[in-house]
Amino acid sequence: MDFYEPGKTISFRLPQNTPKAVIEHLNQRKVTLGRNFSREIAPLFVNAIDDSLKNSQMETVNIPLPSGLTKDQLDWVNSSYTKSLLSQLIYQVINKPGTPSALGESVPAIDSKENDEVQPKTNPFKINSTTSSFVQKTFLNFDDDDDDD
Repeated sequence: MDFYEPGKTISFRLPQNTPKAVIEHLNQRKVTLGRNFSREIAPLFVNAIDDSLKNSQMETVNIPLPSGLTKDQLDWVNSSYTKSLLSQLIYQVINKPGTPSALGESVPAIDSKENDEVQPKTNPFKINSTTSSFVQKTFLNFDDDDDDD
């Protein structure tokens, strides 16, 4: 399969439901312009497709990625999980700036009632007694025995 690129010829058939006025205009321009017909029609075709893409992608944002990413990094960025995570982050920043949020939760629907109060969450980080004892003896020992001054 050959891919399209600038300068490549594109051939297509007009649909059966093409308005008569459009066909008459195309025929008139073909007679008037002759070999330059495609030079005039091509930008109209490209602009129509570009407008269609813009209208269909109104809810998307293109973010340029830094150069030099590895294939694994690009695969990670293109994974559905990463895209979902990034969209949740953007949603949070736009709708509730400064409010902490747990990533990985589903994004609430736009019409759902927003709760602007920040609910205190319990700290899931717990240290067992062995670790706590080690930290106190090793790092939090403020005895003056260590001072040789």
